[in-house]
Amino acid sequence: MPNKMSPKIRFKDDDKLKKINPETMKLWNKYKVDMSLRELSEKTIAGYTNDFEHFLIFILDNFENRCVTELDEDDITEFLYYCKSSGNNSRRIKRRMSTISAFYKFLRKKRIIQENPMEFIDRPKRDVDIITQTFLTQDQVDLMRTKLKEHGDLDLYLYAMLSLSTMARVNAISLIRWEQIDFDARVINEVLEKEGKIVVLYFSEEVKDLLIRVRELRDTRGINDNGWVFYSRFEKSAEAVTNGTLNQWCKKIGNMIGVKSLHPHDFRHSGATLLKHKGMALEDISNLLHHNSTDVTKKFYIREDKAKIQQEKDKYEI
Repeated sequence: MPNKMSPKIRFKDDDKLKKINPETMKLWNKYKVDMSLRELSEKTIAGYTNDFEHFLIFILDNFENRCVTELDEDDITEFLYYCKSSGNNSRRIKRRMSTISAFYKFLRKKRIIQENPMEFIDRPKRDVDIITQTFLTQDQVDLMRTKLKEHGDLDLYLYAMLSLSTMARVNAISLIRWEQIDFDARVINEVLEKEGKIVVLYFSEEVKDLLIRVRELRDTRGINDNGWVFYSRFEKSAEAVTNGTLNQWCKKIGNMIGVKSLHPHDFRHSGATLLKHKGMALEDISNLLHHNSTDVTKKFYIREDKAKIQQEKDKYEI
């Protein structure tokens, strides 16, 4: 059975293209020269350009027009998820991924970036949904807590609950140092976020207890983590854990609770949605996520409580 054509998503906007981040456009123009030198066909270059312009317009509309070097796999995942939910089939998504990946490989080759964010995004199987944006329910969070307690790995337990409680991006989580933590106020200060923002993260009493237990355990065992809350050991020296390692931890946690698609950014979505369902104001959640407005928060980070909507509707049913 042949693949159905994907419906077109109306991205094209010449006025918006004129507003794209100038540093991004410099890098893209360098890549177009590279494609030309490699003698790619005009058709291939046109296809790449079309896909990449779609990506840039999405970043302009939803992520404050940041430079492509400031984006991570979570941002790209949201673009692909948007395309998928708008009707793009797996073949079309694969093409979009190939375009973005080839561009980031070029930046990596030129030593403009250290890591290709596309390496952390799984490619789709044919005609299978590639990206599942997971919003953990309260029951799934409770199950996760139970499974992690049974598993007995305090670092893994802390990673999951700290990510869920602070709703911080994976890169911010990986770089937290003990000296940044104010246990009395239950905050993590001077956290480097996207666009060079310095932000404060807020955590729960449960996370405070886990942080204390992890620190005490390391002290008891004489473990030198070089000041990192999450660390990896390289040639006898502890360094900050990599995003790739945290991705692996997340997959492990997902398997424990039967959510194989679980991704680090899902803790961010899930934490925001659970707070909203419990009655927290959207503006406050947006501030905790460090969004510039509530538009992105509402569009990508909050899943509506359908049961509650149905109950409200029933009150007024004809």
